[in-house]
Amino acid sequence: MSDNNEQTEREDHASIWQNGKSIGMLTPSTQNMEQVRKDIIKFALGFEIKDIRTYSGYRGDLLVEITAMDVDVITKIKEWAENLGMETALKNNSMTMVYELFCITPDENVYGLAQPKQ
Repeated sequence: MSDNNEQTEREDHASIWQNGKSIGMLTPSTQNMEQVRKDIIKFALGFEIKDIRTYSGYRGDLLVEITAMDVDVITKIKEWAENLGMETALKNNSMTMVYELFCITPDENVYGLAQPKQ
């Protein structure tokens, strides 16, 4: 009986994923970082930055987040990221004078949540 409930629960949750796959059925990541993200990280490390990290966004986009205190540094890194073909978004926290640059590359191999039907 437990197996039946578990399967029904999986089927219920499968409907929110594109192509009808639940997260348990997705192909695992290869754990390889693509070259464009390696390039922006190498470039950013040549500047006075506060922090850098990489992660996946909720729509499957791959992000490199670079934090710095100097707007000129962020501007140079932003221009370089855009030259590499990355999308960028800049967030300024005026209270702490910290600039956060998000360098975005879409990942076609990651499933995102299906958009609601209207």
